[in-house]
Amino acid sequence: MSARDLVHVTTALGRLARGRAGVGVPVAQIDEEIGRGHGDMRTPLNLADLAARGHAEEQTDGTWALTAAGVARLEA
Repeated sequence: MSARDLVHVTTALGRLARGRAGVGVPVAQIDEEIGRGHGDMRTPLNLADLAARGHAEEQTDGTWALTAAGVARLEA
């Protein structure tokens, strides 16, 4: 994922989680927030790049949440 896309997805996740770490958000909601609809032909959203940077983590229920570092990144 490009650096621009990482910022876009992190910002969307932050809005959906109301800027709080640990609040799980379904990938489908993140897709919708960034303008990707049902049947979108682009590559499926891969949040592993955010996880590798320590900004997000997958929750046990399959949702994704910002980490404290992800929240700090949004506030910077």
